[in-house]
Amino acid sequence: MNRPRACAAIIKDDMILMVCHQTDSRIYWTLPGGGVSEGESLEQAVIREVQEETGLDVKVVRLLFEEDYEYGKSYCFLTELIDERTEPTLAFLPEEESTFGTMLRSVKWHFIKDKKYDIQVSKVISTVGLKYA
Repeated sequence: MNRPRACAAIIKDDMILMVCHQTDSRIYWTLPGGGVSEGESLEQAVIREVQEETGLDVKVVRLLFEEDYEYGKSYCFLTELIDERTEPTLAFLPEEESTFGTMLRSVKWHFIKDKKYDIQVSKVISTVGLKYA
C-alpha cells in the first residue's frame, strides 16, 4: 500500500511538540501527523492531522525534509502555531486511522535538547539550523 504521510515540526521556545502512540508491541513519541487523504495536498494533510491529534491550528512555513517509510514517502513540514496561547490537548483519531493499529496516548511539549537523538527531531534540528550539541 502506498500512502504518503505528512508530519509537523512545531517549535515553541526551546521545545518541540510530540505525540505518543501505542501499538500492540510498543509505545513511542513522534511528531504529529498522519496519512494524506485522497484529493488532499500535503500541506492540507499536515494542518488537518495536527488539528486532529493536538487540537492546535497551525500554518505551514516550509517543507523540511522527505524520507521513505513503511507505506511510502513521509514529508515533514516546519509549522507555526496560529495562536501560541492555545495549549495542545489529546484529540480523538478518526476511525480510519485505527486500521493502522495505533492509538494516540498523549501529546506533550518536549525540550528539544532532550529529544535531539530522536531520528525525526535530529533531522528537524539539522534542517532548521538549530544548535543543540
